[in-house]
Amino acid sequence: MKQTILLAMLLALAVAGCSRVRTVQKTEPIMGTDVTITVVAKSRAGGGAAIDAAMDEVRRFDRMMSLYKIDSEVSKVNEAAGRHPVVVSPEMIDAVESARRVSELSGGVFDITIGPLVVLWQMRLKEGTVPTDSEIARVKPLVNYRNIVVDRKASTIFLKRPGMIMDLGGMKGYIADRVRDLLRAHGIDNAVIALAGDIWVMGRREDGTPWRIGVQHPRERDKTLIVLGLSDKYITTSGDYERFVIRGNKRYHHIIDPRTGKPSTGVISATLIGDQGSLIDPLAKAPFILGPEEGMKIVKQAGAEAIIVDEGGRTFMTDGIKTMEAGARK
Repeated sequence: MKQTILLAMLLALAVAGCSRVRTVQKTEPIMGTDVTITVVAKSRAGGGAAIDAAMDEVRRFDRMMSLYKIDSEVSKVNEAAGRHPVVVSPEMIDAVESARRVSELSGGVFDITIGPLVVLWQMRLKEGTVPTDSEIARVKPLVNYRNIVVDRKASTIFLKRPGMIMDLGGMKGYIADRVRDLLRAHGIDNAVIALAGDIWVMGRREDGTPWRIGVQHPRERDKTLIVLGLSDKYITTSGDYERFVIRGNKRYHHIIDPRTGKPSTGVISATLIGDQGSLIDPLAKAPFILGPEEGMKIVKQAGAEAIIVDEGGRTFMTDGIKTMEAGARK
């Protein structure tokens, strides 16, 4: 689970006159994690209704995109791999096409067909070992986003090879984008949508200042690496501390490099900030896998900001991070 920390979420709710805006917050378990939505609304009832609608939207996408629900659209696509196309919703088409664009931009290091490798590693680590090179070599050919066939007119998705597994776990940003749009339709312009550590920051806090978001230190669980002041930005962090096991004094984390079929090395944390969740969330895998030098090139090409920490503890930041850090002190 991503461990980006939300700070100062305005826990003191206003109880003044009826016309004053107030902050409303709810947390619910969805998608196997905690989803927290905070809104600044004209009334507590109106804010609560908007949050309830937003939570229902998250549940709808979970039913559609969850790899762990056998009747989800993504599960049906995976089950039909190599056999026939599957009719899916327009949102599924949008999410998959967004993922493929990020695959192209990242040179393939983000790939939603990574599923077979993820499953292999999960199985072997659970058994107390790691996959052999020959096992990895057998599975790697199934990982190739170019083997996803999308027919927007027919609203179908087809995976060309039997055994392919499409995993949309890296597309929470797409869901957050849609939740943001729904909140705006409910008259909410100031809010924080936190799908675990994937966070959409809308507008400002009740007092008019930017929302303050802390990025966790990758090696000290209770320490914050940096605090940022954000408005109308999406922020996500990929880290080797989120899900990992130790085998033979070596850390094996959950982010697999499709090129090697193994967990990536060199970077322990990569935080990206930008204007579109469906881009920023999956793109965070690029600097994490490619390293600071190549990763920063892609970040700048995407018009995003980044904080990267390598395994030596060195921190690399884009120029805009200093301005965001200053915004947190306002």
